[in-house]
Amino acid sequence: MVPVQVSITEATEPTTSGIPNPRCPGCSIRRRPAAPSETTPGPHQPGELGGPLCARQPTVPASLPVSQNWTTASPRVRHHDRRPSLTPPEPTLTEIPEHLLKRAQAAKAKAAGEEAGTGSGEAATAAPPAPAAPVAPSAPAPVVEAVPAPVAPYVAAAHARRKIPWWAAGTLVLLPIWAIAYVGTLERPPQQTTGILATGSHVYEARCASCHGATGGGGSGYALADGEVLATFPTAAAQIQWVVIGSDGVGLGNQYGDPARDRVVEGGMPAWGDVLTVEELIGVVLHERARLSGSNDDADLAQAIDDAVYSGELDLQGHLDPATVTVDGIQEFLDSVDDGGL
Repeated sequence: MVPVQVSITEATEPTTSGIPNPRCPGCSIRRRPAAPSETTPGPHQPGELGGPLCARQPTVPASLPVSQNWTTASPRVRHHDRRPSLTPPEPTLTEIPEHLLKRAQAAKAKAAGEEAGTGSGEAATAAPPAPAAPVAPSAPAPVVEAVPAPVAPYVAAAHARRKIPWWAAGTLVLLPIWAIAYVGTLERPPQQTTGILATGSHVYEARCASCHGATGGGGSGYALADGEVLATFPTAAAQIQWVVIGSDGVGLGNQYGDPARDRVVEGGMPAWGDVLTVEELIGVVLHERARLSGSNDDADLAQAIDDAVYSGELDLQGHLDPATVTVDGIQEFLDSVDDGGL
């Protein structure tokens, strides 16, 4: 309920000659005429027509329901009281019925094109509202991106570093398996031979293979494999002397080796006495005879020399002098080693 202020003012009938109408404006009681000596008419006297008092009631609008309580703006007073009111009437708040408020809201909504809410009880059904005008789509509000938080230097470096691709991870997992399989397919290297025959093999590859062939099959020089060297030099001592002195030590046109082979010096064989040590000279000769031509006696001699060197009885680090070396001196040395007389 909404309080409403209602004020009531008294209306007086028009007067003639400055004398008020003898009829009371608030009722139908006629007052007695005033005496000439009276300046103002007085109120009803007791016992006169109309009673001693005339109560003035406020006028209520006809549109308001009768059941509603209304209050006057001022307490009941005698409208015939001669004494004027010194204080203005106090305003009074009045409550408005709820159905009137709903009706007023419906009327405002209908005027604005909106749909009025349906009231309960005595509220009347409002007319259907007019269709609302389409609302133009509003522009989207600009999106303001938040400032990103600062990134630590080590985090930025980790993000910038190139990552391992997915296929590389699988390869790394299979790598140990592949390594084991690969090692299993490799051949073991041959056992490194040591001794005087191993020394002679290295010397032959470096000094002799260019002329006599890698396997002793011959080239610019005579063949040495398949017993050829054994036929030309029946003893190891004679071949050692030939390697020490060379073609120049024998002389061009002179015969060398076994006379049955009828070999003469044609030049081309260098003297290796001053270049190779005793161990290298004996080793390369025994390699050609034992391995390339298959002489078992020369293989046994090589083993005897290895045993003497290992035991410290024999030192082969010196050189043979091409000017003084002889076949008999070399043979005597080899026999002493083979017999174990050193």
